[in-house]
Amino acid sequence: MITIEEGVVLGIVGLLGSGIGVVVRNAVLHTKNEASAKAGQAIANEAKAAAAEAQRLAAATERDLAQFREKVAQEYATVQLIDRIEERLVGALDRIGARFDQFLMSQNGKK
Repeated sequence: MITIEEGVVLGIVGLLGSGIGVVVRNAVLHTKNEASAKAGQAIANEAKAAAAEAQRLAAATERDLAQFREKVAQEYATVQLIDRIEERLVGALDRIGARFDQFLMSQNGKK
C-alpha cells in the first residue's frame, strides 16, 4: 500500500510532469508560430520581388511603346506622299500601255 508521503511525492511528480508537458507544448507551439512567421515573411519577400520585376517590365514596355509610336509617326506615309506615289504608278502604267499598243500595231503592220 502507498503511504501518504509516497502519495504526496507521486502527486508532486504528477504535477511536475503536467507542468513540464504544458511548457513543452507551449515551446512546440511557439516554434511552429515562428516557423509560420518565417515562411510568411519569405512569401512576402518573394511577392515584393515579383511586384518590383513586374513594375520594371511595365516601365520597359511603356518605353518601347513610346519609341515605337515615335518611329511610326516619323515613318508613317502621309496622304500627300501616297497621292504622289499613285500619280507615278498611274503614269508608269500608262507608258507601259502605250508601249504595248505600239508593239501590237507594229506586229499588225508586219502581217
